[in-house]
Amino acid sequence: MGFLGNAQQFLSGTKKDSKSKPPWLLSIRSSTTLIVLTVNLAIFTDIFYYALIIPVIPFSLTVQVGIEEDQVQRWTSILLACYSVALFAGSPLAGLYADHSSSRRWPLLIGLIALAASTFLLCFGNSIGLLVLGRLLQGFSAAIVWSVGCALLVDTMDTAAGVAMGYIGISMSVGLLIAPVIGGAVYSAAGYYAVYYIAFGVVAIDILLRLFMIEKKVATICP
Repeated sequence: MGFLGNAQQFLSGTKKDSKSKPPWLLSIRSSTTLIVLTVNLAIFTDIFYYALIIPVIPFSLTVQVGIEEDQVQRWTSILLACYSVALFAGSPLAGLYADHSSSRRWPLLIGLIALAASTFLLCFGNSIGLLVLGRLLQGFSAAIVWSVGCALLVDTMDTAAGVAMGYIGISMSVGLLIAPVIGGAVYSAAGYYAVYYIAFGVVAIDILLRLFMIEKKVATICP
């Protein structure tokens, strides 16, 4: 099996055919602990990234985009609302897609594309249109994470779904607690781009775990 075949097997978490070997580290990648950790990190990343850049948005509007100071509050509100609109509209669509998909892992990986694009646009965007698009993509990514991620936890934990929701509550609370403080402190100490370096780092870890994880129902057909 060549490089492309190995890459496809790693990303899908399935065997190429009945004679091929199971995916690398299958037992670890499909363990309850790793799946719960991956989903909770995805939730944490969403909330952390959402709150991290809130202290930076006014400076981004004035310095990066050139918005007049008397328009900063208006555009700050619009950018925050864009996230909520995309989350509201995208959540039922993400849930429907996940329920009709053979794997909940693939929707989570699609959300990664939206999250990576959002991070890039919000960091380097130099127009209000790019910032709006970045927040919309961030909301769409959050819709996938919350809808598909919670469904995956229920699939994994089964009767202990309440415990899983408790973990999600912890992840969300920690993200909301520390992100604004870190965002403001880092911006004050190291500048605009340093804040997004933190965001890129957290997103990178999230990407690695989502790629590494394999659903339990997929692992059962890869003995």
